[in-house]
Amino acid sequence: MSQITSIATSKPQRSVNIDFDSKIIINGITNMVESDDKQIIAALSDRTLVITGEKLTVVSLDTERCVCTVSGAVYGLKYVKGKEKQSVFKKIFK
Repeated sequence: MSQITSIATSKPQRSVNIDFDSKIIINGITNMVESDDKQIIAALSDRTLVITGEKLTVVSLDTERCVCTVSGAVYGLKYVKGKEKQSVFKKIFK
């Protein structure tokens, strides 16, 4: 009888589950870069997730399990390579 073993990967599984008008659950978050009521920037292992909307709130963040829960109205999700940080001028002249 052979034994099945699982191989642990260094990258956490990434997924985004959206429960419309309620909450978003994001798996794979390694760090929260920035958050305010209109934009949340979260770091994944090798990329960045930018969430835009209104009344956005980080309800919970568990970096050990790489899970984040966000509430608010979401208008867009942007998945970018590397870290994205907006300049002060870009934020002012939005």
